[in-house]
Amino acid sequence: MIWVSILSLGLGASIVLHVILSQRSITEIQSKHTDGKSSTHSQLTTYNLVKNTKDEGQMLWQKKNEAQQNTTIKIEDDGNYFLFLKVTLQNRKPGVNYTITVKKMPEGSKSTEILVGHINETENSTGFMGIGVLLSENTLINVTCNPLPQLDVLNTYIGFIKF
Repeated sequence: MIWVSILSLGLGASIVLHVILSQRSITEIQSKHTDGKSSTHSQLTTYNLVKNTKDEGQMLWQKKNEAQQNTTIKIEDDGNYFLFLKVTLQNRKPGVNYTITVKKMPEGSKSTEILVGHINETENSTGFMGIGVLLSENTLINVTCNPLPQLDVLNTYIGFIKF
């Protein structure tokens, strides 16, 4: 009976120590991840279409939870990004094919196409398009659609995941 009591007390102490030490290590890990730059989590940024502009098929974008609107999207940090996009027509003209082009314009360099999508006669959307791309700070991203259609604002978006 004495052995049972001793073993029970030892087991209880072991469990209490295990719980106390594991809580402290979890707190230390969480504080390391909330320091900002030391985090290795991906960052997601999305933009919603506000409306079409009449300037050569450009689109007016608004960053989620912000008021500013612009026809170009400015990259804030250097890094590898997964750019994703979906463009949906509100209504289409019969027999017309649409071309959606995403261009990057690095500061002081010529613009280059990084993604091209098509909406054919039988489709109403590009579907989900995406590409992994290395982008530098202050690079501008521009999305155009030719010929200029009437776009579905609720189902047209662009986003970036920074790795």
